[in-house]
Amino acid sequence: MSGEQASVLVVDDDREMADVVCDVLREAGYRAAGASQGSEALALVRQECPDVLISDLRMSGLSGHQLQLELKRSAPNLPVIIITAFGSIQTAVESMKLGAFDYITKPFSNEELLLVVSRALENRSLHQEVRRLRGELARSYGLPNIIAANPRMMALLEMLKQVADSPATVLLTGESGTGKDLLARALHFQSSRRDSPFVPINCAAIPENLIESELFGHIRGAFTDARQGRTGLFVAASGGTLFLDEIGEMPMGLQAKLLRVIEDKQVRPVGATEETPVDVRIVAATNADLDRLMEQRRFRSDLYYRLSTLTLAVPPLRDRPEDIPLLLKHFLSRASAEAGKTPPAIEPEALACLMRYRWPGNVRELHNVLQSAVIMCRDGKLTVRDLPTLATGTGTLPKLTIADAVDRRLSLERLEREYVRAILGLVNGNKRAAAAILRIDRKTLYRKLEELEPGEQPPPQNKADLDKAE
Repeated sequence: MSGEQASVLVVDDDREMADVVCDVLREAGYRAAGASQGSEALALVRQECPDVLISDLRMSGLSGHQLQLELKRSAPNLPVIIITAFGSIQTAVESMKLGAFDYITKPFSNEELLLVVSRALENRSLHQEVRRLRGELARSYGLPNIIAANPRMMALLEMLKQVADSPATVLLTGESGTGKDLLARALHFQSSRRDSPFVPINCAAIPENLIESELFGHIRGAFTDARQGRTGLFVAASGGTLFLDEIGEMPMGLQAKLLRVIEDKQVRPVGATEETPVDVRIVAATNADLDRLMEQRRFRSDLYYRLSTLTLAVPPLRDRPEDIPLLLKHFLSRASAEAGKTPPAIEPEALACLMRYRWPGNVRELHNVLQSAVIMCRDGKLTVRDLPTLATGTGTLPKLTIADAVDRRLSLERLEREYVRAILGLVNGNKRAAAAILRIDRKTLYRKLEELEPGEQPPPQNKADLDKAE
């Protein structure tokens, strides 16, 4: 914000001092106005909406501190600069605790005054940009942007509205690709925590020896290579929401520590002796059967009961056919815009395939299939030949021979993508079963999914990451 655009309100019961400060600001190109009392300043703030306020600390009537408290209620985003005498620096520090941007001590130079005002304006611009971006995120991830016509999904969205401002933990269950991440974000942006961070972590994606440090942080020297301290995700999400995706994959040893943090609302960084209070809303998600994991003693029952205070089950796409036409229209429009194309018309045979297919990868698979189809289609029409082979069948393993691959001029990478995706479709997305058929362990399967499509999702999300292949 340039000086010509910015306005500054100067508050001082010493009228001569206020005039001098205003003159300095005007010479620098700012619009400046003066007020001799705190009550007058409050009225001018409401009328003129200045960009910065400069206030003397000691004034007759409403003091600088009292003015700050009033402004905190009526204009919380207005940066306040306090003017104080050298002997009152401690009082100025108290003003900083109340939210003042900065303070300057008398006597001060013109350069010092203008530097502090410039920094306050830069800070205000940054905060405005952050609020704008958060507003865009709220509009992008808010509940109104979740596409649904199915009664079960509509009931689920209504439940999300009801629990959005509850401090209780929420557990989202459902198959991979059903949109649990999107629902978690919608829950956050529907809540009063929307202006604070939403911090996701995939519990399956981080090695067991690092996840404790990721969540809780660590101090310098806590372990080998800990050359400096690190803030954990609990602290990073302070005031907002921490989304624990794939919670069923969390190591048993860490589950007890997570339970303690949730109950005590305090975290202890690795290697530290003191705990830090945190104010975080926990949302967890899983595609695993936690009841079975508890029977197998792979998931703590006390943590489950703490996480499942509010449990929301997300239905798979095959159980919500009413949503498919709406999702088709949405994803085709978005994919076409990204590809610089006009949304294609879907030929009846292709539409029948898409409606008939069981979608083991759920909404994420549908999205990825349509992204590929938009790129492949010609003449503004989406036909069966533009769809991946798996989607043109009925959910069973397609016939893919070496001759087919040669005829289609498939690269080894694309052939592997199709084969692994077909195997996952055959076993309805069960990664354990897919890994057994492929004769690799689950960790290798996770790594392979990320290698096939690096950078699209934090590895390993789930089987649906593979669907970016087409």
